[in-house]
Amino acid sequence: MNLLWTVLLTILIIWVAWTAGMWLWTRYGAKSSAKVLDSKDFDEQSRGHQIFDLRDADSFKAKHVLGARNVPYAMLKDNHAAIRKDQPVFLYDTNMQYSSRLARILKKEGYHNIYILKNGFATYHGRTKSSNVN
Repeated sequence: MNLLWTVLLTILIIWVAWTAGMWLWTRYGAKSSAKVLDSKDFDEQSRGHQIFDLRDADSFKAKHVLGARNVPYAMLKDNHAAIRKDQPVFLYDTNMQYSSRLARILKKEGYHNIYILKNGFATYHGRTKSSNVN
């Protein structure tokens, strides 16, 4: 029985360390390759610029930032044809993980003025559009 508790405790410690490490890596990656904006600043500064929602289509249809285009991360990570280099790029997803990854890729490829919504769409309180699905 003592061995079982030791194994479970070890698994729990590894899981907590992994989760904390991923959280820190996401935040570091975002800050090193883009400017992270809170909800208010993201709403104000993104007006009239290219805004990309990296979430899945169903989440986008339910509710999204007004003026955003839905291009899932998997499509943008290898093909940046939809992103103009001469304009600021505003990115958001559920929890900054995909936005942070894409910002790193874009920065390496010479994109400038990259902005990420802090903590993802769940904390956004700006202008939104939603579809009323009954």
